[in-house]
Amino acid sequence: MKRFYTLAGMLFLALSSLFAQSLDALQWRFIGPVAGNRGSVVLGHPTEKSTFYHGASNGLWKTEDAGLYWMPVGDDYFKSGNIGAMEFAPSDPNVIYVGMGEPQMRNNVSWGDGVYKSTDGGETWEHLGLEETHHIAQVRVHPTDPNTVYVAAFGHAFGPNPERGVFKTTDGGSTWEKVLYKSDKAGAIDLVMNPENPDELYAAIWEFERKVWGPKTGGPESGLYKTTDGGATWTEFTYANGLPEGGRGRTGLTMSAADPNRLYALIDSETEPALYRSDDRGENWEFVSNYFQIIGRPFYYSHIYANPSDADNLWCPNNRMFQSMDGGKTWVLEPGIKDDFHDIWIDPTDPMRMIGTNDGGCQVSLTGGKTWSSQHSQKNVQFYRVNVDNDFPYNVYGTGQDVLSFKVPSASRWGGISRYDTEIIGNGETGNAIPNPNNPDIVYNIGSGAPFGSGAPFAVNDLSTGQSQIRSVTPFPMFGLNASDLEYRFNWDTPMMLSTHDNKTIYLAGNVVFKTEDEGMSWEVISPDLTNNIEDRQKISGTPWLSEYFGQEVYSTVHRIIESPVQQGLIWTGSDDGKIFITKNGGSDWIDVSIKDKDLPEYSQVYEIEASPFDPATAYVVFSNFNTYDDYSPYIFKTSDYGETWTNLSSNFPQEEVTKTIREDIHRQGMLYIGTETGVFYSMDDGASWKSLKANMPSVGVVDMKLKDHDLVIATNGRGFWIMDDLTPLRSKEEQAGKSIHLYSSPAHTRFGYNWWIDYVPGGDPGDKKNYFVQNMRPGHTYYELGFTPVNGERKRKFIDAGDPKPLGVPFYFYLAQEPTDIKLEIKDADGALLRTYTKDQMTLTYGDGSDLNSGLNKFVWDYRVDMVVGIPNRPPTAIRPITAPGTFLAVLTVDGQTEEESFTVAASPKEKYTQEEMDQKFAFWMDMYAAAEESSNKVIAAVTLRDEVNAKLEAYKASGASSGSIKKAEKAAAALTSHITEYEGAFVSTGRTLAEIINLPATILSKMAFMSTILEQSEGPETAQMRATLEQLKVDSQAAHEAYNKDVDGLAAKFEKSIQD
Repeated sequence: MKRFYTLAGMLFLALSSLFAQSLDALQWRFIGPVAGNRGSVVLGHPTEKSTFYHGASNGLWKTEDAGLYWMPVGDDYFKSGNIGAMEFAPSDPNVIYVGMGEPQMRNNVSWGDGVYKSTDGGETWEHLGLEETHHIAQVRVHPTDPNTVYVAAFGHAFGPNPERGVFKTTDGGSTWEKVLYKSDKAGAIDLVMNPENPDELYAAIWEFERKVWGPKTGGPESGLYKTTDGGATWTEFTYANGLPEGGRGRTGLTMSAADPNRLYALIDSETEPALYRSDDRGENWEFVSNYFQIIGRPFYYSHIYANPSDADNLWCPNNRMFQSMDGGKTWVLEPGIKDDFHDIWIDPTDPMRMIGTNDGGCQVSLTGGKTWSSQHSQKNVQFYRVNVDNDFPYNVYGTGQDVLSFKVPSASRWGGISRYDTEIIGNGETGNAIPNPNNPDIVYNIGSGAPFGSGAPFAVNDLSTGQSQIRSVTPFPMFGLNASDLEYRFNWDTPMMLSTHDNKTIYLAGNVVFKTEDEGMSWEVISPDLTNNIEDRQKISGTPWLSEYFGQEVYSTVHRIIESPVQQGLIWTGSDDGKIFITKNGGSDWIDVSIKDKDLPEYSQVYEIEASPFDPATAYVVFSNFNTYDDYSPYIFKTSDYGETWTNLSSNFPQEEVTKTIREDIHRQGMLYIGTETGVFYSMDDGASWKSLKANMPSVGVVDMKLKDHDLVIATNGRGFWIMDDLTPLRSKEEQAGKSIHLYSSPAHTRFGYNWWIDYVPGGDPGDKKNYFVQNMRPGHTYYELGFTPVNGERKRKFIDAGDPKPLGVPFYFYLAQEPTDIKLEIKDADGALLRTYTKDQMTLTYGDGSDLNSGLNKFVWDYRVDMVVGIPNRPPTAIRPITAPGTFLAVLTVDGQTEEESFTVAASPKEKYTQEEMDQKFAFWMDMYAAAEESSNKVIAAVTLRDEVNAKLEAYKASGASSGSIKKAEKAAAALTSHITEYEGAFVSTGRTLAEIINLPATILSKMAFMSTILEQSEGPETAQMRATLEQLKVDSQAAHEAYNKDVDGLAAKFEKSIQD
C-alpha cells in the first residue's frame, strides 16, 4: 500500500480543526530537559550582532543575547519542524528563507515539506511549496534581489524521486524552476554562490539512498557543476584537471568573499578522498590535504567553510571542529562543547562573531572560536523512548540522541522545572531508560544503542553513587563484520523492558530475546530467531570504497518487545523486517503471528506494539515504511485473538502521517493514541475515526508515549518530554453531549506543598525583557512573565530555560455550549461551607488572549485557598489567604441560572510527614486568624466609610453658603472625628503612602497576622505555640482598639452632625 484516500481521510483536517476549537483548554506542557541536541544549520543576523538562528529536527530557534537564551520561531506556521537550511536576503534582512528537512542522512534523519519565507524578520511565515524535496541542504539568495533564490534540494533520502536538484525562483517563491537535475537518485547537497557574481554558482550532486539496513552512498550520478548565467546552463567539472578519478560520494564546497576566484572542495573519492583547491573558479585543481580528521565519515559530514574575510582560514566541522590558517594544509583541533559538528557560520564583517552546531545543540562565539556559549539553555533533546516511575511527583526517563540519559521531574515545587531539577542517569545515545520500581536510585538503560554493532550495552546506573556498570549481552565490538556473520544482531534502538509482573526480570532483544534475573550479570536466550533473517540485507553498507558501520545498519532485528500488563508470561515482539511473534508461557514457546494483509508491504518495519491493558488477547501494531519503501503512509492493525487474525485500521487515519508509536488509554478501553512525525492523534472508537491532539505543541516527531495516572507523557525527536495533564475531559467527552453546560469530574488530586517563590513578582512589567526568577541559595533561571494577575486561577509564566510549571491547584474543566452572560464557580468544604467564590471576571482563560470564556471546553484552577480577607480601601491588601487542609470538597458551577456540581478530593503529598490531624489543626488555627482579621477589616471598613461620608458632608456644607465661623466649627468637629477614625484604622493597617513610609511605621495588627499567614504557607505542619500566643494577643489588641474607637465615635459623630445643622 502506498497511499489510499477515503472520504473520512479527506474530511479529517476540516473536522479535526473544528473539534480542536472545543478542546483549546487541553494544553501540552514541556517539562524538559533543558539541553541541546543535533542541529542542522546556523546563521547570524547581518546587523543585529547578538541575534543568531539555529535550525534542527526541532524547528527554528532564535537568540537575541548571543546564545544565552533561545526562543522558538515559526512554530505556528511550520507544518514540519525539521529545518535543513536558511538564509537572509542580503539586501533586506527582514526577508528570510528556510529550507526544510535535515541534510545529514543518518538512520533517523527527519524530512521536511519544502520552503518557507518570512518578510517580517521571522514573525510570520508563508509556505512556498517544493513539498516533495524532503531534504534541503542549502538556500542562496541574490545579494540585491530578495526575490531571486536558489535551493539545493536533495530530495527523498529513502528512495528515488524527481523533486531534487537545484531550484530557482525569481518571484520570491511564487513559482520555481528546476535548473539543475541529474537523476531521481541524486540530489543537490551543497551550493555556493560567488559573492562577486551572483549568477555564478557551484553545485555538488550526491547519489545516495538510505534504507533500514544501511545507506548506499556514492555512485556515477554524483558530480560537480557550475553555472555562470544564473542556472540557465551548467557545466560539469566532476573530473576537472587535478580532481581525483573514480567513484564519488558526498562533496562539500566553499568560497570566501576575500578571494572569489578560489574554490575549495572536500571530496569523498574512491581514489583520493581529500580537500582540493581551485584558484581559477573550478577550472584547475590541486590537492591540499587528506588529513584523516577532516575526511572521516564523509556521508555524515563533508562540511568545509571559508572565513568570508580570509580565504586561507578554513573551518571543518567533523567529528570535532578543526581550523586551518594556511588554506587547509595543516589543521588544529578547536575547542567545542560537544562533538559531531554539522554547520558553522562566520560573520563576513567580524570574524570574531561565529556560531556552530553539533549533536549537542548550537553554540555562539564572540571570540573567534576561543570560547563558546552554553548549550544548556536549549530545549532540543531527541529521545527514542520514554518511561515513568511511581514517585510523587512522578519522574520521566529517557535516553537522548548522542548526549545523556535524563530523569526529569513532572513537576517542581519551585514552579518551573529547571535544569538543576534534572538528574543525569548516565551515558546516552539510543534505546530505553527504565527505573527500578523497588529502588528509585537504580535506573537501567541502553548506554549507546548498538555502537559499532556491539551487543547493546545494557547499563545499571546507581544515582546515589553516580556509578554505572555495563553488562552487555556480548561485551565486545564487532567491527568489520557483516551482520549475517554475527551470532546475535541488535537494533540501533535495542528494545528492553522490565517485567510488570516480576520486577527482577528484565528482557532485552536482538534477533532473539534475552532474559536476566540478576541485573545483567548473566543472560539467558529464551527464543529462536524472531526475524525474517534476510541475509542479503545484512551486509556492510556505505560506498564500495568506504564502509559505514556504526550500529545503525544492523538489520533483521527485534525492534519492539512488550509484555501484557494483564497476563503474566504473555510477550509480543515485532521486528524491523516485519515479523510478529507471541509467547504465552514466558518464552518456552513462540508463535509466529505476523500480519498478512494485501495493503501491508512485505517486510514492513514494526515500529510499535501495544499490549492492551484490558484484554490479554488484544494488541495494536503500527508499522513505518518510510525507510524501507520510501512510503509515508500510516499502517495500523489490531488483533483481539492473540494475533490469529488482524484488522487493518489504517484507512481512516490521515494518509500522509507516518505512524511511529501507539498506546491504549489505561482508563478507557478502545481509546487510542498514535504518535507520528508531526504530533499526536487520538481515537475514542477503537480506531474507527481519529482527531488531532496537537493543541499548543509544535510540529515534531513523537516517538514514544506513556499513560501515567490521568496524564499522557510523550517523548519527541527534538523537543524533549511533554505532558498533557489530566485527560478526563477527553476520555469523558460524551458527558457534555446535548448539554448547555457540563462540569467534568476532577480526579483525586495530590498536592506537593506550597512555596511562596511561585508567587514571586520581580517588580515592573518586563514586556519583552527577561526577568530573573531567583531561588534563594539555588542557581536561578529566567522566564518571561505573561501577567501579574492570576489568569484562570493560576499565574502563567513562560519559561525560557526551564520546563513549564504544573498549575498549583486543582484544575476544573467545564463545557459551555455558548459564551455565558453570567458565571460563578464556588468551592465548598465537605459540610457545604463556602470557601471560595470566583466571578466571571476572575474566570478568564489560560490560552488565547485570556479575555473571554469561550464556547467549548474551558479550564479553571483553584489554588486550594479560601477568599482573601476583605481589603480596606486604598490600603495594602491583608494577604491572609488560608490554604485548606487536604480533604473532600465540592465544586459548584453556575452558568446563566443552571448549576452543576462535582465532589473531589485533595490529598497531601505522600512525602509529607505531618498527619491529617495536624494539618486539620493548622487550618483551624489559620481560619481562626482569618475570622479575626475579617471581623476587624469589616469594622475598619465601616469606620473608613464613615470618614468618607463625613468628608463629603463637610464639602457640601462648605458649598452651602454657611458662614465662615460655622464652617470653621464644622471643620474642627470633622477633624476630631476623622482623626479618631484614622487612628483606629492605623491600629490595623498601615496608613503610609509609600513603601518607605510603610516599612518605617510600627507593624499593625493585620500586618502581624498577615506575616504569620505567610509563615504558615511554607509547610503543611501545624502552627507553633508562639504563633498561638501571638494570635491570642492580637485578638486582645483588636478588641482593645475596637473598644477605644467605639467609646468616642458616637459622641464625635454627633458633634459633627450638630455642627453642620447649626
